[in-house]
Amino acid sequence: MNSKINDDFFEGSSMSFGDHLEELRTCLFRAVIWLAIGVAIGLYFGSDVVKFLEQPIQDALLRYYQNKSISQLEANLGIKLTGDQRTVVAKHLEENNWIAVDMWIEPAEIERLAEAKGVPLNEEGTETPDAEEEPAKPEAETEAENSEEPPTDETLTDEKILKELQKQKVLPTEEPVRMRTWQRIQPSTEALRAEEVFMVWLKAGIVFGFILASPGIFWHLWQFVAAGLYPHEKKYVWIFMPFSLSLFFGGAALAYFAAFEPVLDFLFQFNLMTGIDPRPRINEWLGFVIMLPLGFGISFQLPLVMLLLNRIGLFSIQAYSSNWRIAVMVIFVLSMILTPSDPISMLLLAVPLTLLYGLGIGLCKWMPGIRKPFPAANA
Repeated sequence: MNSKINDDFFEGSSMSFGDHLEELRTCLFRAVIWLAIGVAIGLYFGSDVVKFLEQPIQDALLRYYQNKSISQLEANLGIKLTGDQRTVVAKHLEENNWIAVDMWIEPAEIERLAEAKGVPLNEEGTETPDAEEEPAKPEAETEAENSEEPPTDETLTDEKILKELQKQKVLPTEEPVRMRTWQRIQPSTEALRAEEVFMVWLKAGIVFGFILASPGIFWHLWQFVAAGLYPHEKKYVWIFMPFSLSLFFGGAALAYFAAFEPVLDFLFQFNLMTGIDPRPRINEWLGFVIMLPLGFGISFQLPLVMLLLNRIGLFSIQAYSSNWRIAVMVIFVLSMILTPSDPISMLLLAVPLTLLYGLGIGLCKWMPGIRKPFPAANA
């Protein structure tokens, strides 16, 4: 009796090429059903998803306008707040969502508002006049004033025009004074086209729906792929798939919860220096908020890529260990290319990748390569 195990991939397979295509069609059809259900749910919660993705830029805009308000307070008052004082002021403004707004108002307007708070009434219930009524003018003087023709445009000088405008309350008669007011700010992004918000809502719903449906989609695709794998290969997939997903979601979470705040604060510092207020578009921000976590998540697959290259014999453990300086330099260069033009996001990606490079070396030592189809690079 022959007890030798036959590892032939097609041994005992009664499925023809057409049967395999039919199986693939069935798996894809089921995956599409999962996708349709996920997208439907995602579109239902599309507005909430947009608000969630918009929250980092709104928080950054709020901090920007509050820092701008503090700078304007220092300039108007002619003072320079210390670091602790500025921290306390910024914390107070952040807790109340306040910003200081200076307004210029006429002194006469302030007096009018003060007098309008309440007019005393006499016993008969009529308003008490503030001053005695002027005596009636003689009819001759009245007729003389009425007979005077208004000056024409040719005879009016700039001074007469100015006095006339001041008399009509078009221009102030006194130098306005600065009055500080406190306002609650509600920053938001902008849309320049009529259909832009709809496309943003649609894109956010589809992405969120795909994330919701991804377990079902990958499960049906995995059923098709697993049929052609050896038992030991299936075991490795069940080990590495959770590890890969953990790395991906860990990188995406790092980008969303840790990278956005310092990156936006750093970039908005230049708006504060140049005096140009940021007006971010929702469409551009949505692309940024999706691509940056996606880039972080894919980059965090580095240990598994290193393990794969080692197991197929393309790189040895000695090559990884001896060339770590070059690898770190490559990591920092790629991090500079893949992230926005700021050092903070580059460091937030490069430092974890450097640590993951060490983790990749540890994985290669723990699970060394078996097959050597290629000559391994040792140096």
